[in-house]
Amino acid sequence: MSEQHSVHELRRDMQTPIPAEIATWARGRVGNHLSWALPNDLSGARSWRMSSSEGIIELRVLRTHGDFQREVYAHRNAIPHLGAGRAPRLLGFEPRLRALLTLEPRGERVDDAPERGLHLMAPVHEQAGQLLRSLHDSAVRVGDRHAQAVRNTVLYIDYVDRLLDQIDSSILDGQRTVIRRRLDVVRERAPQLPSAFCHGSFGSSCWRWQRAQRTLVLTGFRRSQMMAASLDFARPSLLWADRPQLRAAFTRGYGRPFNQLEQRLLNDFAVVATVEDLRNAIRLQDSEAHAYVAVALRAAMNRLQIPDIALPTRLVGTEAPPR
Repeated sequence: MSEQHSVHELRRDMQTPIPAEIATWARGRVGNHLSWALPNDLSGARSWRMSSSEGIIELRVLRTHGDFQREVYAHRNAIPHLGAGRAPRLLGFEPRLRALLTLEPRGERVDDAPERGLHLMAPVHEQAGQLLRSLHDSAVRVGDRHAQAVRNTVLYIDYVDRLLDQIDSSILDGQRTVIRRRLDVVRERAPQLPSAFCHGSFGSSCWRWQRAQRTLVLTGFRRSQMMAASLDFARPSLLWADRPQLRAAFTRGYGRPFNQLEQRLLNDFAVVATVEDLRNAIRLQDSEAHAYVAVALRAAMNRLQIPDIALPTRLVGTEAPPR
């Protein structure tokens, strides 16, 4: 898709009106506000945002009832444990329409301007660890939480396994077999990993920094569910490889170091996460994200310390600034 066509598609998406029945329901909950559509996300959900005196309101219409139930559960049972103003606030939901409304927290994206270095600030990582631990511990009273976590983790690994055949990228040339061997290891060890109510896409892309208060808030809970806690360590670990002080800040905030198995599989989970991110960047035709993810995936695979998977030190067209 050319850049001109991409801009045209984005403008068309932004002009997509809210379906009448859903708009009527939303007005009844939050009043009448100027709205604009967001590009459809890869889950098939449709989203709009509205500007209000309280902040940005997001309206989401989920593709399936399962997706809807998972998001509502997260908002009602897990996200409140983070504290007031530290995450989106649920304003209303309607099962029949698979619709929910949230008030988004204020703050600047941590990954928006790498040159400002927000993503490399120790206080950001320490607070990220604190918030993640609160989220992870929110399901301690769920009776079958470990069984759920193992099942959902294996399903996610199976999903990434299928993605390997769908991704057309030179970064994976000759590496699919090796990655699948590592996926098998993660599947086998999943029952031994600590379980948690996971964010699902945890990383700097969902961190927002409130500069005046020096406070971190979280967004993007679309995939939150019981899984192995290691999944949420994967994307931040890409920033820790050469910056041990950031990892130390994170674990200080999290309240414990990684156990031996979590440490052993940390780079495996980083590879899993970056394979998924690579596929998403390609589908969204985001060249900047593709460049960053390609570099991150190459580095994560090299850190697996398996002789037959070392990748070239430089791939043409994949250099990107650290995030």
